[in-house]
Amino acid sequence: MRDEPIGAASRGLDGIHALIVEDINGSRAALRLALQYCGALVTSVTTAREAESILEELHPHVLVTDINALDDGVALVRAVAAMTAAQEVRVPTIAITAARGRREDLLAEGFVEVVEKPADAMDLCRTILEHLPTPPGVAADRD
Repeated sequence: MRDEPIGAASRGLDGIHALIVEDINGSRAALRLALQYCGALVTSVTTAREAESILEELHPHVLVTDINALDDGVALVRAVAAMTAAQEVRVPTIAITAARGRREDLLAEGFVEVVEKPADAMDLCRTILEHLPTPPGVAADRD
């Protein structure tokens, strides 16, 4: 199957800040490039603990996390939910996993979507767009 070229109109993530949590360097780089290609500003870290420590400062629009990172990705989604509920801001969290058959469990934990590895870059960008609480270009952080 031939890939169709991607035009500026389909980039879609312009103005979106994504936080990626992935412990594998190559996977982290691939996710970062995919989201940057779609127009997102990307911050990436290797552990859920690192992500938790910078969440309130960053105010990302979306969190993409490997659930099997060096520490617990499921605990991270719970921390994000608690933080965002207190601030009345929704930050959708997307699970990236090599584990098959965990979709329903992960959705029940609070993830808005589960993407299996290897993640297709354009599908991931479309998934993010589907779950954004605000239109692209609107800042997630409030004054």
